[in-house]
Amino acid sequence: MKSITGSAKCSTYDREKVLEAVGKAIKASGGLPRVDGRKVLLKPNLLSDAGIDRAITTHPEVVYAVGKMIIDAGGVLTIADSPGAGIIYSPRVLKRVYHKCGIEKVAEELGIKLSYDTGYQERSCPAGNVMKRFTVINQACDADVIISVCKLKTHMFTHFSGAVKNTFGVVPGLDKPVFHSRFPDAIDFSEMLVDLNELIEPDFVVMDAIVGMEGNGPMGGQPRDVGYILASHSVYGLDISAQTLVNMRPESIGTTMAALRRGLVEEVEVEGDEIVPIEDYVHPSTYHGRQHESWHKKTIYRKLQRVGKIYEPSPVINLKKCLGCGQCARICPVKAVEIIQGKAVFDLTNCIRCYCCHEMCQYHAIELKRSISGKVIHKVIH
Repeated sequence: MKSITGSAKCSTYDREKVLEAVGKAIKASGGLPRVDGRKVLLKPNLLSDAGIDRAITTHPEVVYAVGKMIIDAGGVLTIADSPGAGIIYSPRVLKRVYHKCGIEKVAEELGIKLSYDTGYQERSCPAGNVMKRFTVINQACDADVIISVCKLKTHMFTHFSGAVKNTFGVVPGLDKPVFHSRFPDAIDFSEMLVDLNELIEPDFVVMDAIVGMEGNGPMGGQPRDVGYILASHSVYGLDISAQTLVNMRPESIGTTMAALRRGLVEEVEVEGDEIVPIEDYVHPSTYHGRQHESWHKKTIYRKLQRVGKIYEPSPVINLKKCLGCGQCARICPVKAVEIIQGKAVFDLTNCIRCYCCHEMCQYHAIELKRSISGKVIHKVIH
């Protein structure tokens, strides 16, 4: 299956420049799906109530630009998301997230009301490979058209966070850790994400890649100037283009591998501005890009997956930074964290290395370190 990614260079969040780049990328991709008179859900990445400049969430100017195009085309617009795992899905929390992420102001400027509906529905997924049923927020169930506006980021667990991962936000807040508990292996978790995307079927996706995140994302990495807006009718095709942009091998990313195996994407063509890979883009410390490794190394990697607690980094608390907020304890799918005397304490014998705690700690109080054995193994295979 062939998909087209529209690409437009953009190095600033100046409104007029973003409007121009979003329009160019969307046009190059073949244009928006039909929205005239239809209920459209615009779903940004609102992982947390972090500040805009930290590159954790979709920048509000990109949300504004896509929202304006939808309204101008006659769509009935709703902006909604369920924030990241460990965040309670309630109207009070949504209001805080919308405000901190700049979405409240965007809605006011677009002349629309934000949704504070925190209801959800059970949706059957009989064709799913690993999941046959999902809980989905009402806004996604009720929409005629779903347009995802994702953020380009690295990810400690799935290695890459883009269009496919953004769809996980239709699962209500505290339901998300359940999936990490059920699918502690990143490959199985990626299969689940593709099942969810096949159920939800986002109609279109725009990626904010003006400033991305590199390193140990999706919360603890560093902002990185990238300089692109990408757009596509295919979440899988757009992710492949973005993975190429940040010098990752698409075949090494679990969600892309699952999509390729299922024949959901085969050929990706880029229209518009050329995508030039950023060779020094910093990948997460868990990423190995190993599809071109020798048979010997692949055998070692497969064995390491079975004994991941020896090799993979473990969460370690920085007592000076930890405020004892309890976010890590709430998010942990296997209850391997508790707050004792105002500080987080980890039970590493139960930890499944999903890195949800690291992902959601806004205070950068959770560090990831390999054991002595893990460091030795890492040095040998690299």
